[in-house]
Amino acid sequence: MDKMFKVSAIAAALVGTLASGSALATSDSVSPEYKEGVSEFFSESTVSGNVNFFMRARDRAGKDVDGNDTAKTANLDHGSIFVNLGFNSGYINDTVGADFVVYSTWDMWNNASFEHEFNFFDCDTPYGANCDSFETDNGVSFAKAALKFKLGENAKAQLGYFQPTVPSSLGVNWSFAPGTYRGGEIGGNIAGFDLGFVFADQYKAPWFKETYKFEQGKFWGSESDKEVGEIYSLGARYGFENGMSLDVGYGALTDGPRKNFHVKLKDTTESGLYWSPQLYVVEDDFQFDSTAWQAALLTSFSKGAYSFRVEGTYTSADAADDRAWGDKAVGNMAYRLTEQYGGSNGAYEIWWNNRSDFNHDGEYAGFVSVSRDFSDVGAPGFSAGISGAMGMGAKHDDFDELKEYAYSLFMGYGIQGGPLKGGAVSFHYTQYFNDTDAEDWGAYTNAFNDETDFKLALTLPFSVK
Repeated sequence: MDKMFKVSAIAAALVGTLASGSALATSDSVSPEYKEGVSEFFSESTVSGNVNFFMRARDRAGKDVDGNDTAKTANLDHGSIFVNLGFNSGYINDTVGADFVVYSTWDMWNNASFEHEFNFFDCDTPYGANCDSFETDNGVSFAKAALKFKLGENAKAQLGYFQPTVPSSLGVNWSFAPGTYRGGEIGGNIAGFDLGFVFADQYKAPWFKETYKFEQGKFWGSESDKEVGEIYSLGARYGFENGMSLDVGYGALTDGPRKNFHVKLKDTTESGLYWSPQLYVVEDDFQFDSTAWQAALLTSFSKGAYSFRVEGTYTSADAADDRAWGDKAVGNMAYRLTEQYGGSNGAYEIWWNNRSDFNHDGEYAGFVSVSRDFSDVGAPGFSAGISGAMGMGAKHDDFDELKEYAYSLFMGYGIQGGPLKGGAVSFHYTQYFNDTDAEDWGAYTNAFNDETDFKLALTLPFSVK
């Protein structure tokens, strides 16, 4: 089982398929249609990639013995280069093809934590401290190596190392590359329903070079390093005649306590207002005393050169009694099939880019964003905006109520001409505040102290074929 999805096996199978196809194509008994189908594997293929430069400076405060903020010190301080190259084939006889994506990352400098996620960790997995040097590890890995299949007019499948594309509760972590599952998926359209099934036995976040098995998280001295089998997920989407759509997903472990589920309703009114109530649920009696959930409402609207977003959430995530930090900790809910960050990810759409996840038990949170495109005033490709987020309501008996808030300034420019045409430059600055007197990731299990965060990125796409 552990070997069946290795890249070498996939490559060997693909080469064997192509070799047999080529051999058969030389035979007089093979039809012209078959020969044409094999040639379409290459003639309809594309080879493309990106070169990305990413620089970040994130400073974080600490706490003194009285719970007061100390001066900020460097938490992240790095400049990293990321290069990827992808091959996407056509289909042999309109049935089978293959996709490959490899990428390389390395640091130009790194003066703080190695866990900046835009280079590889010198670690095997995200579970526990199984790291060789607690430093970054320049190198090469793969994001995708999968066979793809067309199964008639309305169905498709993937097998190998892949990212889910069918309806499901599964998503991936991102840097400039996506996370990668090892397994397969199948999906299709039946009577207006888009249906999907995904199965995987391993995963890797993009800051790891190799995949690893699914395990329970290791927190607060509780049971850890327990393998929890494979993951599977079912999903369905349905589009109504009035333009509204419904998205439902369910996932579970084959040998573990965790399950997740979501339902999302989406619609855009005639005036252009997008609105989407969403519910995310995680059941895990190892992490929570009761079923954890988060309700959200997402809205957005564009008027002329301006774009607006207004969103809100409420989270219920009562931590299990035996997962205590001092007295009972205040839990948090993350929508994925592993408790450990980087162990998997879910089909979660809320992204405020204001540092905190705003996802503690009892926390109400809101987000507002306004941005402007400056094409109408002679600056095509240039945009800028401001956003803010705030959360409150999570409480612990021994510490101040969690009150956290942040604002961000952001700008972007899509390069319009010259040798870098098609590239993009983006800038993002966040000031984050946390008014509680608790330590980082302590009584509030997913909260940290005041931060400033500066990010600058240059993305240069290229096409070989």
